[in-house]
Amino acid sequence: MQKRKNRRKIALYILIPIGILILLGLAFFWFLHSAEKPLKADEKAALERISGSVDLKSHDGFYLYNGPKETYYVLTGQNKAGKDIVVWVPKKKSGEVLVKFASDGISEKQAREIVQKEKNPSKILNVTLGMEDNIPIWEVSYLDKNDNLGYYDMTFQDGEWLRQIENL
Repeated sequence: MQKRKNRRKIALYILIPIGILILLGLAFFWFLHSAEKPLKADEKAALERISGSVDLKSHDGFYLYNGPKETYYVLTGQNKAGKDIVVWVPKKKSGEVLVKFASDGISEKQAREIVQKEKNPSKILNVTLGMEDNIPIWEVSYLDKNDNLGYYDMTFQDGEWLRQIENL
C-alpha cells in the first residue's frame, strides 16, 4: 500500500512538470503565430493591391519599411519572363506603386558589405528595402562596438549614402 502511494507521488512529480512544459511550449508557439499575423496581413494587402496591375508571377520576399514619412510594403520576386523584380507598394492607397528590376540596384548582400566597410558594426540586425522621398533605399540597422543602435540608409540604385542615425 505504501509503495503504491509512493509510485503515485513520483508519477505526479514527473507528470506535472511535463504538463507544464507542454503548456509553455504551446503558449510559445501561439505567441509566435499571433506575432506574425499582422505582417502576413500586410503582405496579403500588398499582393491584393498590385494584383492585375503588376507582372509579379511569384514572390519570394517581403519587407515592411516604416519610414519617418511613410510606410511601404516591398515585395521581391519574378515576373512572367523570369526576371527578378522589386515592387514598392505604399501603405497609403493614394501612393504610386514602383516596379524595378532587381538588377537595376544593389543586392541585400552588397548593402550589408557597404555598412560593414563603412561602419564596422559588431552586429547587423536587419536589412530592409524602403522608400524615402520617392527614392528606393536599403536601410540597414546595426549595433556598433558599444552596442548602440544605428541606421544606415543608402540608395537602392548604387548604394550611395543618404542618411545615418547613430547612438540610439
